[in-house]
This record gives sequence, C-alpha cells and structure tokens, in this order.
Amino acid sequence: MTMHDHWFDADGTWVHAVDWTSSDPDPDAPPLLLIHGLGGSTINWELVGPTLSERFRTRVSAIDLPGFGRTRSQDQRAGFETHRHVVTTWLRRNGPAVLAGNSMGGAISVSLAVRHPELVRALILVNAAYPRPSGNLDQLARTAKFATLTLPRAATPIVNARARRLGPDRLVDATLLAVLAEPDRLDGAVRDRLIALAGERQHYPEAAGAYAQSGGTLFRYIVTRMRRDLDALTTPTMVMHGRRDQLVPVSFARAVARRRPEWKYVEFADCGHAPQLEAPGRFVETVSTWIDRQIQDAATRA
Repeated sequence: MTMHDHWFDADGTWVHAVDWTSSDPDPDAPPLLLIHGLGGSTINWELVGPTLSERFRTRVSAIDLPGFGRTRSQDQRAGFETHRHVVTTWLRRNGPAVLAGNSMGGAISVSLAVRHPELVRALILVNAAYPRPSGNLDQLARTAKFATLTLPRAATPIVNARARRLGPDRLVDATLLAVLAEPDRLDGAVRDRLIALAGERQHYPEAAGAYAQSGGTLFRYIVTRMRRDLDALTTPTMVMHGRRDQLVPVSFARAVARRRPEWKYVEFADCGHAPQLEAPGRFVETVSTWIDRQIQDAATRA
C-alpha cells in the first residue's frame, strides 16, 4: 500500500487530498471516497484508509473540504453547496465511487447521491447529521446551540475566540471529548497529528468563518431538505452509528432506519460520533462485509 498526499483544483479552490493505493490493485474495483464532518479533516480517516485500500484492492481517497484541514477557503466559499460541488468534482474526474461520509460528510453524501446517483456506487453514512425526528427531545440544547451557526456574523467571533483561548492542544482535546465516547482509546499519534494541524490552522484567518458558514448551511439543509432527500435516495445505503454519540443522538439514526428499513443498519455500542477513530478494526470489517454483499448482489443482477 502506498500513500499519496496531493492537491486538485475545483474551480479555483485547491483541495488537499490523501490517497491510499493497494499494492495489488484490481482495475475493476470502484474507488472509495471518505468525507469528513464539521471541523474534521483527512486525518479522521487515517486509521481505516490504508486497510480498506488493501482489503478492496483499490484506491481509497479522503479530501479536506474548503475551510477544513489544509484546504483554504476564499471569498467565504465554505458552505454546504460548495462542499457538495467539490465532492462532485472529484467523482466526475475519478469515476463513480463508494462514498463514506461522517457527520456533515454523511449529509453531503446524501444530497449528492440524490442529485447525481450515477456517480455513487454505494453510500455509507457514518454517524451522519440527520433531521430531528418529530417529537424527539434528545440533545435539544445542543441542537439549539448548533442552530446559532445559521448566523455566521455572530457565530464567527465566538468560534475564533474559543480557538485562541484554548490553543491547539486543549482545542483538540475538547473536540475529542465531545466526539469520542472514550477519548483515551484514540491512537496517540493521531492525536499528535490533529494538534499539529490545529496549530497550522491558527494562522488561517478564514478558519472560524468557514466553520460557522459550513455549520449554518448544514443546519439549514437538515431542517429544510434532508428528509425529502432521504426518502428519494435510491443508492444502496448502510447506516452506521455509535450508540454513545453526544452530537447526533442514536435515536435520530434509528428513526432513519425505520424510515428506510431496506437499508443496512449497524450500531456500535461503545462508540461515539466517529467509529472509524474509536474502533477502526471493527469499522473496516463492517464496511467490508457490507460492500462484499453489494458486489455479490450486483454480480447476481448482471
């Protein structure tokens, strides 16, 4: 397996990407594209990307969306539609792929698969951001706090001040405390890389605004369009969710599973918002088993 760190141009935005390529590639195997969540980066996938590449004998790629990781955002181009456009650009250049999206990346993947089903072979929603089910009050205060991002002019100074106050180390640790059920289980080398990236991003003046704009436009998509897109989705889909998620309650994912009972639904009992970081081995095995089944079903239909 080889790792390749590179950039590509998406209509003037230079997007940072990481590729893991199998040592014994299968020319017929579709690529996998991994999409991070709000505040995430390609680092979020480092524990699973190489193994998935060897497992499927294919190229596995992860990208930094505009305003996140090492991809800079210019002229406030860091909203939901911009992110979807960047992913669409990658797919059109590299061919149809299996998409795995975590949190915001899951919502982006749903929106894209509905609009461009020809570009998505299969969809893996990893603790995706979902609409609140009717009458559900789980984590209501956190949702209300998240909704403030729809006012980016007010939210950006708050996000910026928090990052400056905490510094890279404490900012990463505070994020991991919210995202992971057991932060101490995270590979220490991954934490170190997250801290180094946070230190680099302190010098990106647009970082806080990109976070606020992305979060605000994501929230608007969730509350206005996502239910219809979930109903309209025709792509083979697996819903994966950590039962101890503090950001998107597992009850939201269970409601989606009831809404679409033909989709595969898997819960990780001891994981939070990012199973690929907390249980990478189990994540790879779960994804591999499901994709193998999709390949078999496609061969049977052919």
